[in-house]
Amino acid sequence: MALQHFGWFLGAGFGVQGWGDPTYGIGYDWKQPPVYQDAARLFEASGLDLFIIEDGVTVPDTYGGTAEVNLRDARFVPKHDPLPLVPYLLSATERLGIVPTLSASFYEPFTAARLLATLQHFAGGRLGFNVVTSGSDIAAQNYGLDKQIEHDLRYDRAQEWVDVVRKLWRSWEPDAILEDTARGVFADFEKVHTIDHRGEFFQVRGPLNTAPLDSEPVMVQAGASGRGQQFAGQNSDVILQLASTPERMSAYRNAIRDVAAAAGRNPDDVKVLFVVNPVVTANDEETATVRARRAELTQAAIDEALQGVSYLSGVDFKTFDLDEPLPPLTTNSNQGTLDNFVKSAPAGSTLREILQARANKDGLAVIGTAEQIADHLGELSDAVGGDGFLFTGQVHPAHVHRTLDPLVPALRRRGLLRDELGDGGLRANLTDF
Repeated sequence: MALQHFGWFLGAGFGVQGWGDPTYGIGYDWKQPPVYQDAARLFEASGLDLFIIEDGVTVPDTYGGTAEVNLRDARFVPKHDPLPLVPYLLSATERLGIVPTLSASFYEPFTAARLLATLQHFAGGRLGFNVVTSGSDIAAQNYGLDKQIEHDLRYDRAQEWVDVVRKLWRSWEPDAILEDTARGVFADFEKVHTIDHRGEFFQVRGPLNTAPLDSEPVMVQAGASGRGQQFAGQNSDVILQLASTPERMSAYRNAIRDVAAAAGRNPDDVKVLFVVNPVVTANDEETATVRARRAELTQAAIDEALQGVSYLSGVDFKTFDLDEPLPPLTTNSNQGTLDNFVKSAPAGSTLREILQARANKDGLAVIGTAEQIADHLGELSDAVGGDGFLFTGQVHPAHVHRTLDPLVPALRRRGLLRDELGDGGLRANLTDF
């Protein structure tokens, strides 16, 4: 077993934390920064490298053609913009990387470059940004479009978006600011340049009007489709991917490393982190109880599973008979999510059998005592040759402490988790090993 990078992926975004938990709302308000600041402090003390905050810009209504289930269960909505939360998280920590999500489909590159450069100056090198392409038609309709553009074309647009953002960050030479009080010269105008970008999707003059960066924010991405993997391998510093079987995880990581190498990058500079949901139990008896409860296909469990995959894939799974095989499905939205869901059971399985297979495997969940989970993650890392893991789950205090308080010591005893973060910023921490 070798040291791994760890982080926390807040899949609920800056939204409701702890709904359905007996401790919901006790001592905190999910709409205010303190609950997120407290979690960030614990992540930093635990030696986690980064805290990624998902985002979305819709009230989902794909499942059954209504927002009822999503609003009733606080699933994906309500959700606040994560960017204003970033300074609060930075002020509460000193070494943890903070990674909000931005959509390359809806943020203009100049706006994104300026926002991220400003936050990176606040962060002292600890900022990252998670790039998504927002496949939902209902999201596109919030920005004046009838429907989202075609899947692969979105990635072509995102590639140009990243290129423009980075050109803008580099439009000031590193030593452009002189602050020469004797000569009365603040900045050397010959070291600040327009970028004069004219591409297929964007026309941007530049230069950026923020101060030059000492280090650019770390880019995070979650490309799962073939085109998504190409984009991620060419551009990203960190790639988040759903954990599945060791074979599929290893194949994915190898594919990303091949893309990075073909693009002239060092594959070791690209960290592939697999998302897992650790469910820590006290003993084997509690483990069995938790597994049995999770395996029950109640109507609530069915709704929870199907509304999630409906929202992310854009396919309304309420229209399918639970006891009939699924027809061939395609999507212009999140192809990786749809593929991962359908392949949870053998080809030709009914929707109920797919749901049962996922319940039996508990999706991303790893259930057991802290020692058992630590052993499993170590074995998985050895088998995959991976770079590390992203824990996922809400950040209400009971859940975070219930997970990390017993798990962190177990991981450290196995040499999987570092004792403390370095102080050189997020990029430096990610390249420590």
